[in-house]
Amino acid sequence: MPRTITHLVIADKICHALGKDIENIPLFFSGNIAPDAIHAKKDYQRLDKKRSHLCEGIRSYGYGYPEVAELFQSRINEFIENYYLPAGEEKDLYLGYLVHLLADELYLCEYYRRLEEQLNVIEASADISILRRNLADKINNNEYSTFFADMVKVYDISVHEYRFNQNMRDVLDAAWDYEIKDYVKVSEINASKRWVINKYFNADPMRHGVMNNNREPAIKFADFAVENIINKFNRLKL
Repeated sequence: MPRTITHLVIADKICHALGKDIENIPLFFSGNIAPDAIHAKKDYQRLDKKRSHLCEGIRSYGYGYPEVAELFQSRINEFIENYYLPAGEEKDLYLGYLVHLLADELYLCEYYRRLEEQLNVIEASADISILRRNLADKINNNEYSTFFADMVKVYDISVHEYRFNQNMRDVLDAAWDYEIKDYVKVSEINASKRWVINKYFNADPMRHGVMNNNREPAIKFADFAVENIINKFNRLKL
């Protein structure tokens, strides 16, 4: 999944693109870090993150299994219906949350696209649906783990490699004591936000070195994610 700064870059670009459509910028960014804030939960377990990302019973966002991919999309729609739309003045909090979830899906799908490209699977089979299902089973059995570890380096963005449109430290510090109802508690978001501020925006940014000398693929992915997510929001009339 995208690391914290990559998520914030995507959110920053979306915030800049949408302009005044996002009325409460601090809430928007608070929501954006919230899905991973579940790590701050007492006695955290992997299933907690599955739940905060709407992925209970879902592996790899349904790659190779279209019916599972549709299940994730239906959960996104239900989240919009049950949490975003009734949120009132906190809508931007839930919008930021949705941006994070959709960026995760796109990120993993991009990994699979790159793996397909490397393995030449499109040319290797006339029935791509069967091949993708078989490949998904191998991925879920931890094959190609080295490939996925290497891809993190390709798509990661360090804090000093991108000039934010927002003063991220001030924006993150401007909204506290909010929850994602039924998913992430106030204490978990607060603890996670303090960690993000201290790790990335209170410290010397050069401590977090460049992971890859060529950041172009990472920025291209961020731009792709921004376009895709905004188009999805437009289709959903958010």
